[in-house]
Amino acid sequence: MMESVRQYLQDWSDACEYANECAPDLSVLGNGEPFTALFFIAAVCYLVYAFNEARISRRVHATSSVAGAASELIGVVEQMQQSRANREKLAA
Repeated sequence: MMESVRQYLQDWSDACEYANECAPDLSVLGNGEPFTALFFIAAVCYLVYAFNEARISRRVHATSSVAGAASELIGVVEQMQQSRANREKLAA
């Protein structure tokens, strides 16, 4: 299996070198260097920023929902302890 993959990649590499077309054709983007590169860098930075902000907001939302559930559980435990204390008082 690995030998066939290696052979395929080698054939592709040889064809690329022969055709002299190894790099993708990006001529449609224009020759606005360095502005094209700066645009792509800004786009990547924005995507990373948006991704991180989405993760942070999901984490905050999950933490707040866990905190709300924990406070509800604490309230239930306190009610159970109070009812147990009331039963002990009545039994005594």
